[in-house]
Amino acid sequence: MGIFFKKMSEIESKNWEKGCMVGFYTFLIALFANQLYFFIFKSYLFSNFAIFLIGLVAAFAWSFILNVKAAKGRARVIA
Repeated sequence: MGIFFKKMSEIESKNWEKGCMVGFYTFLIALFANQLYFFIFKSYLFSNFAIFLIGLVAAFAWSFILNVKAAKGRARVIA
């Protein structure tokens, strides 16, 4: 698998775990909002695919933001 993917550092692994947690809670909030909207208006606010994308994008985005912040912090220490 080394051909396609680089090995993640310890910091990147921890950031991905944090991103997964943010994505999971985003899923829960989106599902709660969708269900609450259904109870009030008898139609859904988001499609299933939209909820899936919202959680997935949240996880990857938060992981990316943390990795960029960590890289900037390492660059300041080195310089």
